[in-house]
Amino acid sequence: MERIWSYFIQLGHNMWRDQWSHTEFRGPDICQATGRYCPEMITDRKVWRDVVDFLPSCGFNTLIIDVGEGMQYDTHPDLSVPGAWSKDELRAEVKRIRALGLEPVPKLNFSSFHDAWLRDYSCMKGTAKYYEVVRELIDEVCEVFAPVKYFHVGMDEEDVPNHKKAMTIIRCNDLWYHDLYFYMECVEKHGARPWVWGDYYRAHKDTFAQKMPKECLLSEACYERVPKRGTSMQTFYRGFQSMIELSRLKYDQVPTFSIWACHQNAAQTVQFCHDRGLIDEHLLGFLDVPWTKTDEANRYWLLDDAYRTKYAKELFHEYCLKG
Repeated sequence: MERIWSYFIQLGHNMWRDQWSHTEFRGPDICQATGRYCPEMITDRKVWRDVVDFLPSCGFNTLIIDVGEGMQYDTHPDLSVPGAWSKDELRAEVKRIRALGLEPVPKLNFSSFHDAWLRDYSCMKGTAKYYEVVRELIDEVCEVFAPVKYFHVGMDEEDVPNHKKAMTIIRCNDLWYHDLYFYMECVEKHGARPWVWGDYYRAHKDTFAQKMPKECLLSEACYERVPKRGTSMQTFYRGFQSMIELSRLKYDQVPTFSIWACHQNAAQTVQFCHDRGLIDEHLLGFLDVPWTKTDEANRYWLLDDAYRTKYAKELFHEYCLKG
């Protein structure tokens, strides 16, 4: 089977930066998170192009694009920051990406911890207006990316330890799944398979198998060093343990790695999947996530992260598939 070798790139960046005022998105820090909402476009077009053009030589065949505030929306122009790409510009780039041999995958993160890009609508969860806006945004993005094979809806880290804002919204139990099913319906209408971060499983093992549809493609991650074989799986490595358990539950997976915390994480994650017997028909590929801005200051971080996947893919084909 041909597996997914995907790279993650940010067009929008306001997924964590939720310190903002409701009036001008500047001013007092009414929220306490990882940084201030950036009211302007961060992505550097030349850096974007250089990184994207580099990906095929590293063996990638898929590119996940975190859209967020980085596109000019017709239905909700208030969500687009100055400098955001027009729909025509992004549509042309999607076409260019396909010509490079990469499958472009749109992403809009709807996790309560990563939806600052939705601005006021992020505080309207559970309302008719929220669902109306979400459907319209997904429709617009799918129009630009058409045809859409996968659509990543995020949904990670929606839990108490990650929420340190002055106003916290955490959907639990049936409400979290209700909204996930809604996002799924929106993207499946366009012929796309939903893609979701897999960490919700960690704290909800008792209900996950009954409520998480197998239609969802899951990406679980642990960015630290892989623990040596025979050592206990400590809480710090619970992402690796989740990969094992999700495999036993027969969920399709695309495990995630990054140089964010360990430069050997890509190769070690691939070897971990081999050593723990996870390479089967449900392991659809791997996802490389640099977790940094698409700007000049981070150019070589982005390129270095991509290059390490080249070795990881060679390891997978030369070692993992042979024994």
